[in-house]
Amino acid sequence: MKQSMTHICALLLALAGAAGPGFTQSSSAPSTPVTRRAAAIWNASATARTNGAFDLPSGKTAQGSVAVLNGPVTVSGTVRGSLVAINADVRLGKGAHVERDLIVIGGTITGADSATLGGEILQQAELLRYHLDHDEMQLDREPAYDDSWWKRRKIRREWTRGAAYSEFLYVASRTYNRIEGWSFVAGPRLQRPTSFGAVNIELFGVARTAKPMRWDNETLGHDAKAELLFGKPIGVAVGARAFNLVQPTETWQLGETEVGLAAALIHDDYRDYYVRHGGELFARMVAGRDADLTIALSDEQWTNRDARDPFALSHGRDAWRPNPTMDPGSVHLLTTRLRVDTREREGSLLGGWYLAAELEQGGGKITRNGSPIQTVAPLKPEQIWYSRAFIDLRRYNRVAPGIGLDLRVAAGGWVAGDPLPTQRRLSVGGPGTLPGYAFRISPTTPDLLLCSTGVTQAGAPAQCDRIALAQAQLRSSFLFSAWRNDVDDDWWRPGFNHSTSWVLFADAGRGWMVDHAGTSTSEQYVKGDALPDLNSFKVEVGGGIDLGDFGVYWAKAVRDRNAPGRFFVRLQHRF
Repeated sequence: MKQSMTHICALLLALAGAAGPGFTQSSSAPSTPVTRRAAAIWNASATARTNGAFDLPSGKTAQGSVAVLNGPVTVSGTVRGSLVAINADVRLGKGAHVERDLIVIGGTITGADSATLGGEILQQAELLRYHLDHDEMQLDREPAYDDSWWKRRKIRREWTRGAAYSEFLYVASRTYNRIEGWSFVAGPRLQRPTSFGAVNIELFGVARTAKPMRWDNETLGHDAKAELLFGKPIGVAVGARAFNLVQPTETWQLGETEVGLAAALIHDDYRDYYVRHGGELFARMVAGRDADLTIALSDEQWTNRDARDPFALSHGRDAWRPNPTMDPGSVHLLTTRLRVDTREREGSLLGGWYLAAELEQGGGKITRNGSPIQTVAPLKPEQIWYSRAFIDLRRYNRVAPGIGLDLRVAAGGWVAGDPLPTQRRLSVGGPGTLPGYAFRISPTTPDLLLCSTGVTQAGAPAQCDRIALAQAQLRSSFLFSAWRNDVDDDWWRPGFNHSTSWVLFADAGRGWMVDHAGTSTSEQYVKGDALPDLNSFKVEVGGGIDLGDFGVYWAKAVRDRNAPGRFFVRLQHRF
């Protein structure tokens, strides 16, 4: 019941928070998925391009996509592709047919109700800033910014031109949590294009507001980075980074937006934390916006940090969930990360792939304070070596106009070597993975969500060597699209919008420990070269309404009959 009410409170309070502090925004919109898609269609060799008025009368057919600058655009015939209008108004006559998407930037649409559209309507009110280079459209972009309301930036721009900028006073807040409270980064950053690529430099100090605030490393930190990029948009970047940061665990479950709001508003923190202090050298291969591969070598000190008592809007007198004890020590990490993203836009029904994969090889000396061992003797540091992998693979399928089938598989954990440090262990359960089950509470024995071994540990840390999660959802736009169209807004505001969908979903997942000896009979343990029995997975079904900027859902565990149905709210798409 508490879980249900707290998430409902998050929704109501998020609506109130939308009117929070703001910052000065450029009068021209920055690059968005809609503008990038419009430019891509204009630049396609098969697109018919026109600068000025365009009229396609009834009975006439345009083979392929049509892109028009300045306009106006009048269509009563058939476009066998997408229709793109940039800084132009569009009038669709009776019987007009656009077989794919209608994209209008900086203009209005009339007559859509009397036309036949085979794809989506994507509209942006702001004019598009661009320039043509031998008929190829290049977007003029401002530096990217984060529109989360607690991450507003006060920026004093000394010089801004195209892709180059200098910000000598950059202030941004990090995710609110029970360890740091509100945490701010401040300092200069610089980006300059060069003949070989680009130079990026960031020199940030970190200040944490959770009491007691002192002039020490619990209140202050740093995050500095220098990077050289060779080649663009396909190229290689090399750089170095120095940091002293509070690092969350299991960031794959929920985004920073939702975690920060839950902590600040309803006194629930869905992550655990430890301190990373050290340096890193990295090389990053970039393939435009769609893919990158990063290899990083770091030398780090890991330390524990207790939960403090930061302010929360509700349940302020309750004690925070303790931050679990981690495994402190000195480690060297070799990390390889791969990201591939072919989606047109996040959660789009247009389809695409998303892949995030990571392989971490770590070695060093740690003290296993976070392991569930009952002993009064002081623990001694031990030399370790381990390998850990994680993969998050998603497929977005457009099965019909306005209907999408989205699939996700996430799995990972121990690969080889010694048992994982507590910082690298995993779990499932809660709004980000299996919302039909409470966060950090396992309803059954053996524990297949947290993999606890019966020893009570403060904060209920994740203890699984491995996890696997599969999610499927069917989404379809419905009648609220006729009431309001906010699909291209850069700023969140309440209301029903074009992206409103009903959602039906089913999830299955579990965690397990690796049985190195191969002798355990417990369902919680699985041999290292095997997978758990599919009948042992926790399964749930549910549904809800996705309003674009938040969603309201209900989920029910299938195999655990005593588990109650749970309402929950998400401030972004489920995945």
